Amino acid sequence: MQAGQLDEAIRKVDAALAQKPADARLRFNKGMILAQQNKPTEAIAILLKLTEDFPDLPEPYNNLAVLYAANGQYESARMALDRAIANNPGYGTAHESLGDVYAELARQSHDRAVKLDAANASAKTKTVALRTSVLAATPRAAVRQPVVQTAKNVLATADASAPVAGAAKPAAGKSLTDPVDKADQAAVMAAVAAWAHAWSARDVQAYLDLYSSDFVVPHGVSRVSWTAARTSRIRGKRHISVKVEEPTVTLTGDSATVQFRQLFISDKLRSADRKTLTLVRRDGQWRIREERVG
Repeated sequence: MQAGQLDEAIRKVDAALAQKPADARLRFNKGMILAQQNKPTEAIAILLKLTEDFPDLPEPYNNLAVLYAANGQYESARMALDRAIANNPGYGTAHESLGDVYAELARQSHDRAVKLDAANASAKTKTVALRTSVLAATPRAAVRQPVVQTAKNVLATADASAPVAGAAKPAAGKSLTDPVDKADQAAVMAAVAAWAHAWSARDVQAYLDLYSSDFVVPHGVSRVSWTAARTSRIRGKRHISVKVEEPTVTLTGDSATVQFRQLFISDKLRSADRKTLTLVRRDGQWRIREERVG
């Protein structure tokens, strides 16, 4: 990975994970390789699962923040870094990263103030100061990715025998030893994980972006009405938690069906339902085309 031989690195880490699928360090390194391969959705899915299986490790949270910030999701980045610091208050990388994120959030707020009131000289001055001082010395993502070795000591202490909760099961007749099936299944589950996380983070735009342009809207309503209703329901809650359990994936060419148990918790509702998502692959990305409950 350090030599830039990413294809060989992913082959080696996959081979090692076949022997030790719950190993935290291997899983973390795979997430870092995928990130360098410009596969943020898959990298985010791996890091999110690490935070669930090893919630005391700060490194996965910090690297989630890297990916979120690179995608402009600074509030999600802030939340991830808060968790990293809560788990390890002495983790200096996360503190610096959080400072960068707050600087970018401040710049965005001052930019909005200027757009709303072009005569606001104070906001203009602050925006210029942020652009020329703090942010000028940081990447656009506003979060620094730590060198992978910084995670080794902590990750090496994680219990590599921990069960992989919620790991996708192969559909009948499919062998996950097939590299194509494994890659497709991982990409499908990454999209499902990103969908659940965007919903949990109340990130409406990221949530809606995971539905295909030809999404089959339930109950015969228009796409515009469905979008408005989903936006209102998500933003109308103070907190949301969505968890995907016991997923099973069936692959058929550029179509995939994922059946799972969905645990939903908010300040207004708690539910556990069986859900089926049908996803289609368009331009190399998996998107939800149909969604059914029951």
